[in-house]
Amino acid sequence: MIESKINFHPNFLELFSKDELEDIVENAISVSKDCIVIITKDYFFELSADVGDGLNIYCDDNTCNKDQKLTKDEFMKLYKKSILMKCQDINIDE
Repeated sequence: MIESKINFHPNFLELFSKDELEDIVENAISVSKDCIVIITKDYFFELSADVGDGLNIYCDDNTCNKDQKLTKDEFMKLYKKSILMKCQDINIDE
């Protein structure tokens, strides 16, 4: 269960079902209580719960250099049809 791993901001749990949120987290490159970042071939998504009352979903479109705020339905449509990108983890010894 994802809730036992991260204590998500309530706005995430209000907007997404547990199954949707679990899928999003599984494909994210960065996850915190207030922010989830997902990178696909054509889009950069930031789901942010730390600004305002609701959950903000931002999208940078790499195909046309356009950024916009999305609704949940718009996000889910783009997210589901996009090719996910994975980032390589790099550990730097201080």
